[in-house]
Amino acid sequence: MKYNVGQVVYLLNNKEMRIFPARIEEEIIRRKASGEEVQYKIMLPTKSRDVVDLGEIDATVFVLESDLRNHMIENAIKTIDGMIDRANRSSRMFSAVSPDPDHVRDESDVVE
Repeated sequence: MKYNVGQVVYLLNNKEMRIFPARIEEEIIRRKASGEEVQYKIMLPTKSRDVVDLGEIDATVFVLESDLRNHMIENAIKTIDGMIDRANRSSRMFSAVSPDPDHVRDESDVVE
């Protein structure tokens, strides 16, 4: 991904699931016989305004707020779907339980 110096990006911390803004402070381009390598330095929103290598940050970088939002919504939906699937698989154990033959069902047993 290519960034512009001075551009603000959003970092989604993968461990804590927190969002941090960062500013692209420096673009370093190294040209070698084997090819070109681009590295970015970013300023973090700390009191000391630390500048670190973007490649060393354990975060997913987003340029647009809308892309970040969509990514987080998709992940939330996947997590919720997974929880529902696990609950549905667990609920199958109830169908394995044979009903009590002495139990007489009346309308008070029906949940509406």
